[in-house]
Amino acid sequence: MTEASGQPSGEWVAIVLCAGRGARMRSQLPKVLHTVAGRPMVHLVLDSLEAAGFANAVVVTAAADDAVAESVRERAAVAVQGEPLGTGHAVLAARDAAGGASRVLVLYGDLPLLTPRTLTELSSRHDDSGAVLTFLSAYLDDPTGYGRILRENGQVGGIVEESETDERTSRIHEVNAGLYATEARWLWPTLEGIKPGPRGEIYLTDIIGAAVASTERLQAYQITESSEVQQVNTRTELALAERAMRERIRARLMADGVTLTDPDTTYVDALVRVGPDTTLLPGVHLLGDTEVGAGCRIGPNAILRDTVTGDGCTVGGSTIEGARLADRVSVGPYCHVRPGTELQHDVHLGNYAEIKASRVGARTRIGHFSYVGDADVGADVNIGAGTVTANYDGNSKHRTRIGDGAFIGSDSMLIAPVTIGAGARTAAGSIVTKDVPPNASAVGAPARIRRDRPPREEA
Repeated sequence: MTEASGQPSGEWVAIVLCAGRGARMRSQLPKVLHTVAGRPMVHLVLDSLEAAGFANAVVVTAAADDAVAESVRERAAVAVQGEPLGTGHAVLAARDAAGGASRVLVLYGDLPLLTPRTLTELSSRHDDSGAVLTFLSAYLDDPTGYGRILRENGQVGGIVEESETDERTSRIHEVNAGLYATEARWLWPTLEGIKPGPRGEIYLTDIIGAAVASTERLQAYQITESSEVQQVNTRTELALAERAMRERIRARLMADGVTLTDPDTTYVDALVRVGPDTTLLPGVHLLGDTEVGAGCRIGPNAILRDTVTGDGCTVGGSTIEGARLADRVSVGPYCHVRPGTELQHDVHLGNYAEIKASRVGARTRIGHFSYVGDADVGADVNIGAGTVTANYDGNSKHRTRIGDGAFIGSDSMLIAPVTIGAGARTAAGSIVTKDVPPNASAVGAPARIRRDRPPREEA
């Protein structure tokens, strides 16, 4: 361990087992790619490993080109277990990819609730113990399905698998949680020496018995929060993990200074960041890679996905996807802001406005029942109710450009490609099919250009 950080040194490698079929999920999607709080389970495990300081990770998959391998390839080395011959066999498949690391952490990819703190504590206890094996145990109210830990005078005396329990051992509540910190010099020959089962399987749990039978030191570290090591094998367990993760996220946000007026109806994904003094009202969904600034008010019933907002923004019950909002942007209810949109500071959207793949300049106001798509809109523009940028001609998309200070009258139809010059204006109900010069007016259907328009009257 490094004394300064308490994090694992480069001597460690983490092996994440993900080659299991996950048949009980009854899904074409590999089990570890099912999401919890918007994040695939295996990526949540890798996130925790990275946060705990494990710089090297190997993910064991069923095939080199399967969905799991493709998903993790940019984050970890991939090792392939060609045949499903048990968890110990899966670890051996990662031996070459593990390189010369002197210590090995082995865990499963279906542990979405595992925290960096537990990983750090497990590796730290192993570093300080002189043991060849330190494994994680948990006390479960219902230990069904788990191997029971046998102890003699407090020391680990063995493990009994669920299928081998008798009346006495079935009442043991301390179970093997399935995380192992071990010395590589001991692990590899020990796995090679385990006698395969009737169908050729080598099981990782047998290393505990091997350590007990040897003169080497081993220890069990009992985790405090047993929920961290609850594996996800069924849709029911997936839903329970989802609930637990979202409760954890909500608690963290509130501790960081975010107000949740009704936490149980607020849904925030694992990667989301929210600034202090922001209020999330009931029914808010913050999804994907979303970041909300400080002092914002979001909701009720707003959905933000893969969106970044600045400070002081207000968003009503609208859907915003793949967009960037600068400081003090105001979005009314029932709007849809679609991917590729940038709203600069102090932009105001009314209600029932749709913006798509557009840049909207500072202080511009877009009225209700308007559609602005594939447009570059300048600063201080007023876009009246019912305005449409007709961006699609049946074959291609075209852009609309509106200069600074322009005034677009209600029910204007802007037929792209078209440019409205700075300071220009369109009359209500105009159908604009050709460029409008700066400070000119467009009137009628189709619109006629008046180059010497009178100055805009003050309201």
